[in-house]
Amino acid sequence: MVATQPFQRIVAAEIDGRCLNIRYRQNQFHRLQSRVVQNIEQIKDAIAADSGNSSEEVRAEICLAFKEIRTHYASLDLKKDLEEEYRVANGKDNYDGKRGVGIVYIVPSSHTMFFSVVAALSAAIAAGNCVILELTKTTMAVPGVLKKILPQTLDADTFAISEERPDTTFLNKTHLIAQSDSITPSSNSLSSPTSARTVAIVDRTAHISAAADALVSARFAFGGRSTYSPDVVLVQEFAMKEFVEAIIQRSSKYLAGQNGDARQTAVNPRRSSSGASLLDAAYKDASARVIVSGSEWGVVEVHDRKSSLLQKKVSEKVLVLHPVTSLDDAIDFSTSMGTLAATYAFSAPAAAKYLTQFIDSYTSYINHVPVDMLSKLPTPFPAL
Repeated sequence: MVATQPFQRIVAAEIDGRCLNIRYRQNQFHRLQSRVVQNIEQIKDAIAADSGNSSEEVRAEICLAFKEIRTHYASLDLKKDLEEEYRVANGKDNYDGKRGVGIVYIVPSSHTMFFSVVAALSAAIAAGNCVILELTKTTMAVPGVLKKILPQTLDADTFAISEERPDTTFLNKTHLIAQSDSITPSSNSLSSPTSARTVAIVDRTAHISAAADALVSARFAFGGRSTYSPDVVLVQEFAMKEFVEAIIQRSSKYLAGQNGDARQTAVNPRRSSSGASLLDAAYKDASARVIVSGSEWGVVEVHDRKSSLLQKKVSEKVLVLHPVTSLDDAIDFSTSMGTLAATYAFSAPAAAKYLTQFIDSYTSYINHVPVDMLSKLPTPFPAL
């Protein structure tokens, strides 16, 4: 007996180029945005249940998802598309013509899942691809909402949900978007380096209070689970005292939020590890000093570079500080961590230029942490 090929309707639509029609893609976007708007309250409840994020953070995730839909929809230019389609017929070279890769298979991240799915889905649709979204059986609420909404919204000939991963033979015919480390990168995949670490550097030339404000928000937002939250803050030793004072002051204000102790007492329902927390480990580490702490949050200063607290990616509301003697010292320590997901340099422009020039990082920011970065996954890259 010949085995049945999975997702036959998707394969057939990819062969006949269904998604290459720009009007078709625009219609898919119209339907997607309309259905999300209709189910906005259900989506909010699901995100809050899965993440334990504040209402402001839930709204931010949804707003950023809408921004992705709008941005990719706006990239569809009917006049330009028609001009490119008929270039050859009009005796012109179609030197910059583009088309989709065919079938895109998306493996979403559990961090800001709604945003992650919408961002990848929107990009794939805009580029003219059929899409298969992997949503395995889970107790999380967001996948359940997506399973209900998306199949009723998008064309079943060009979109499908998979509850289990197809075999390698089929996956090799698709373009894989892996937003987590659960899949080994291959030649036909784009993978987000979610295990890459993020480092912030505070030089003595920095605006200390502004740096403290930005880094506390970046570390504690979204439950401390963002890839772009700073895993360690390297502080010039002569600025450490002033920076710690600013951090303590800012932490209290941030965690109090608009509702008293709402942020401070909120419990992360899905902490990445069921074992001892990073804060527990800090209390036991002789080289660490817990500067200030509360319910599931804290600020820790670590002195020993060999400490395990400086060797791991942080996924909790714990801000880890480490003193450095100079810009070169900060560069050397940062470089020892491999290619970073992001670098945040808080300093005078000349020092920031020096830091970001010599630290190997996928992206760098000077004297700020973009708020929208915290809901995103690292930019996906093809396997080498």
